[in-house]
Amino acid sequence: MNTRMARMKLKKQSIKTLMDRSLKQWLKWTAISCTMTVLALMIAANLPRRTGTQVNSCTNLSYSVYLVADAMHVDLVLPVKNPAFDWRSVIKLETIGREKRNNYHYLKFGWGDRDFYMNTPSLDKIQLPRLIRTLFIPGNPTALHINGYQDIPIEPGHQTKCVGLTQPQYLKLVNYVRRSFRDEKIDRIQDGFVDAAGFYEATGFYSIAQTCNNWAAGALNAADVTTPLWPGLSGPIMQQLGEGTTVRRL
Repeated sequence: MNTRMARMKLKKQSIKTLMDRSLKQWLKWTAISCTMTVLALMIAANLPRRTGTQVNSCTNLSYSVYLVADAMHVDLVLPVKNPAFDWRSVIKLETIGREKRNNYHYLKFGWGDRDFYMNTPSLDKIQLPRLIRTLFIPGNPTALHINGYQDIPIEPGHQTKCVGLTQPQYLKLVNYVRRSFRDEKIDRIQDGFVDAAGFYEATGFYSIAQTCNNWAAGALNAADVTTPLWPGLSGPIMQQLGEGTTVRRL
């Protein structure tokens, strides 16, 4: 009996040792995989998608797109109208915000996870469970955020850049933004967090593989403007545009 119990005890210890060893190996390779993935993304974030291309500043070409970025998010700012396109043909300016104005000169566009976007007015209001769900659970519906401005927004804590485009490039970018609305009706679904802003139904689904910055970089890419190989972060997107495109507060 004692011999049998000793054998059983030895067997349990062997199984436990094997499981501990397997767990350690799994943790080791998981850590290595995560580290390699992060390193690969950091390298890709600093490599241009297009090589040998020059980003033009707004002083060099007739059409412009402004990019406004904080630590996490990039928005596009476009004039309400220019010789190539008039946004009033598809959006009623007086319906954008609560203040019912129709004399905006610029519109700021952003795209993101609908629940996170419409319930997070600022970075300090981020809720960790909502952020985790947004990034790691696939199939999240999205929204476009539009904000009307009288002048080009140069905001504290934000970086603003201006990229010059040809008319064909500008129209490609406009068409990219237009296709981001869910349908031709351009349905407004909620007030924004300021009086001159609102949220709209959007196409696409949000995840860590397709973030708000991927969308903004996609607009630039549609207009043949260089972007990072991995555009998931706001900083590398702005960095790829070069110092010559920076708009400074007067």
